[in-house]
Amino acid sequence: MSKKIMFLIGFAIITITTQSQTTRIDSAAVYILHRTTESLQYIKSCSFRSIMTYDISNESLGLIKHSINEKVSIKFPDKMKITSTGDKGNRSLWYNGKSLYYYSFDNNTYATAAAPKSVIETIDETSKKFGIEFPAADFFYETFLEDLKAEKGNLIYLGKTIIDDKECFHIAGTDKNKSFQFWIGSDDFFLPVKMVIVYINDKDKPQYEAVYKDWVVNPDFPDYMFEFAVPPKAVKVPLKERETKK
Repeated sequence: MSKKIMFLIGFAIITITTQSQTTRIDSAAVYILHRTTESLQYIKSCSFRSIMTYDISNESLGLIKHSINEKVSIKFPDKMKITSTGDKGNRSLWYNGKSLYYYSFDNNTYATAAAPKSVIETIDETSKKFGIEFPAADFFYETFLEDLKAEKGNLIYLGKTIIDDKECFHIAGTDKNKSFQFWIGSDDFFLPVKMVIVYINDKDKPQYEAVYKDWVVNPDFPDYMFEFAVPPKAVKVPLKERETKK
C-alpha cells in the first residue's frame, strides 16, 4: 500500500500468448487501476461532476456529437442522487435504498420503481432493465480490473500527463470491440479524471468521452437529500423498460 509511484516505470510487462492473439498486460497499469478500484471500494461517500460527449450516427451528416453534464452524490451503501442536463434532457434520479425515482424537469413527470439494497446493485439492475446509464459506473465495480483483464486485450501504462491542470497517469488498452484510455489522478486517491472509448468494430468508429472533476471524498451527506419529494402538479408516468433485441 505504501509503494512509491516512481517505481512503477520499472515494473515488468507481462505478455501472454494465446492461439489467436498476443495479450500485453502492463503491471504498472494493473497497479494503478487496482488502487482506483480499492479507493472507490473503501470510501463512505463521494460527489463529482461528469461531463460526457458521445457520437450518434446521422445518415446524411455522419457522426454527430452529443453531450451530458451530470452531478453525482453517493452515500454508500444505499443512497444516490444524480442531476443531469444536456442533450437527453434535464432530469434527476434519486435512490434511497428501497426505491428509484426518475424525474423530468422538462415535462414535470416522474416515475418510480423498486430497487435493490445497494448502490452497485441498483446501478447494475437499472442499466440492464431500463437502459439508464450511470456516470463512472464501471470504476465502482469491485471486478472492474479483472473484467478488463478477462477481455484478453492490451492494457498499457503510457506515463504521466496533465488534464485540466491535474497530473494524471495515462493508461491505454484494447479488446476485440473497442480501444480505450483512462487518465487516473496522481494523488492519494487514484480517482478517474478522464475516459475515452472508441468502438473500433463499428464502421463509423463512434467515440465516448467522459471527464470526471470536482471530486469530494467522504462528505457528510444527510439521508434526507436522497429522498424524492413530488414537485407541484408533477404527473406520475411508468418507467419504461428497455427494448430487448430478439
